[in-house]
Amino acid sequence: MNKHKVTILPDNVEILVENGAFLREAFVRSGLDFEFPCGGIGLCKQCNIKVIKGSGKEEDVLACQLKVECDLAVEIPSRKQRHTILTEGAERQVVVDPLVRKVYLELPPPSLEDNRDDWTRLAGKEGVRPDVEVIQDLPEKIRESNFEVTAVVGDSKIIAVESGDTGNKLLGMAFDIGTTTIAGYLVNLRTGEEIARVSSLNPQTKFGADVISRITFASDVPLGLDKLHREIINELNNLVEKAVSMTDFKAEDVYILTVVGNTTMHHLFLKIQPGYLARSPYVPAVTEPMVVDASDINLKINLAGKVFTFPNIAGFVGGDLVASALASEMDKAKRLKLLVDIGTNGEIMLGKEGKYLACSAAAGPAFEGAQISCGMRGASGAIAYVSIDEEEYEYAVIGETLPEGIAGSGLVDTVAELLKIGIVNKKGLILEPDKIKSELGKKYKDRIININGILSFVLAENTATGQPVYINQKDIREFQLAKGAIAAGIEILLKTYGAEVEDIDEVFLAGAFGNYVRPKSACRVGLIPQELEGKIKGIGNAAGIGAKLAMLSKEEYERAIVLSRKTHYIELSSHSEFERTFLNKLDF
Repeated sequence: MNKHKVTILPDNVEILVENGAFLREAFVRSGLDFEFPCGGIGLCKQCNIKVIKGSGKEEDVLACQLKVECDLAVEIPSRKQRHTILTEGAERQVVVDPLVRKVYLELPPPSLEDNRDDWTRLAGKEGVRPDVEVIQDLPEKIRESNFEVTAVVGDSKIIAVESGDTGNKLLGMAFDIGTTTIAGYLVNLRTGEEIARVSSLNPQTKFGADVISRITFASDVPLGLDKLHREIINELNNLVEKAVSMTDFKAEDVYILTVVGNTTMHHLFLKIQPGYLARSPYVPAVTEPMVVDASDINLKINLAGKVFTFPNIAGFVGGDLVASALASEMDKAKRLKLLVDIGTNGEIMLGKEGKYLACSAAAGPAFEGAQISCGMRGASGAIAYVSIDEEEYEYAVIGETLPEGIAGSGLVDTVAELLKIGIVNKKGLILEPDKIKSELGKKYKDRIININGILSFVLAENTATGQPVYINQKDIREFQLAKGAIAAGIEILLKTYGAEVEDIDEVFLAGAFGNYVRPKSACRVGLIPQELEGKIKGIGNAAGIGAKLAMLSKEEYERAIVLSRKTHYIELSSHSEFERTFLNKLDF
């Protein structure tokens, strides 16, 4: 079969593509880091590239829809190469008692009077269950080191024996595997000190931005599950190497990983078929916490290393919400707390004193920039803050550069401000300039124009791309659907709990969106009830912090398990009041 050369600019990477193949398939096969948020079906319009044909003519196309039938040069927009990932979170102190620890032992040599077997000599009279891999080289190891050894203890057993005193080499790494991003925290388990922090985009995004796209890929595409699993394992190995390279340690000094993520990410990480998560009644394969040998899933840390996963709650509420609840100590709350993690999938928890409810609201990817005309995640170049008043119009851009698009927090701000000045009405309509009644709104009516036949509000004209950054009527409708799902989830949890909005003592907003969004804007658009504006607290990447706390302390890990078992899941899709409540929450 004929093949064509495709040159990818600006990096001048060359790949060979079979005649008639879609460019998306070639990108994936070549391992190129390029995202297809809708899974390559042409809906999100986010994989736009510039094609430069042999004649020099340029054409904007979608990479997922382009069939390669001749030699081509394609230019990838520079913003596809950058990312800013939130790794900060609400830290708190714990007593260091890690899930894996080391014990230095000076053993008495055997004699005719003391002829106990080597294992009993090592483990003591309590009779810790032996592991064949530890036993196999135990005789030589303890004698070569003159009976001075270090026992590595984890998962209630001795998992390794090392010659001499190796207690100064004991690291762990906590990972928050998000649908879009991954954050990792390298910790010295002897001192409890975090010694490196790393992050990356989740490479699975090339197979789709949301969990449903990936579930479909894993279930319907031959070897799809293998590919998704391999992508995440390879990326975690890369991040471990990157983290230890910042220190004087090596990857083999890492003995433990704690991993949190939503239920789909959990299943893909462990190579568990996630297909039934997307089919009613949306049942996961497992919700219990698991302990896995790192070597069994090709994680390149110490050969004796263990992986501790957090418990899931349900098909669409995973260990990441449990970790966030642990970090914010919801299990110790005496007064009602509300925890909301807004991302591609909105996860919500409400509770106090041992009674917790949780649900998942299908917010879609609007809060992360997908399916929004000029949307992008919270990266350099994204408008994250907008303010409109009588005196001035202003916005703030992440990285303090020229704007390239708008992040989720900027979208909330924009809609809230347009509502305030009367350019958008309570039904979510952008008003024609001659229909605006507010004097303040009239001041900005020149920003209302038709773009591609759709009424739009221009946020910025002086941009990095040379094209205006704007939101249009379609974007506001996407936003209404997303915020309506979250707001309906909160109301149904309150009703099921038997509580009123006023009973909520504090609202925790987790994740990047929650970290950047202004409480006033979130309440003005109805994402969070208006009465709670003064009670909102952003807690950053609480899921990653929860994973780190559990790694440092067995007690914290047990707290997370107990909390998950005391949480009752509410399935919104089958709830008798969800549809009515959702429709009521669409208006502003």
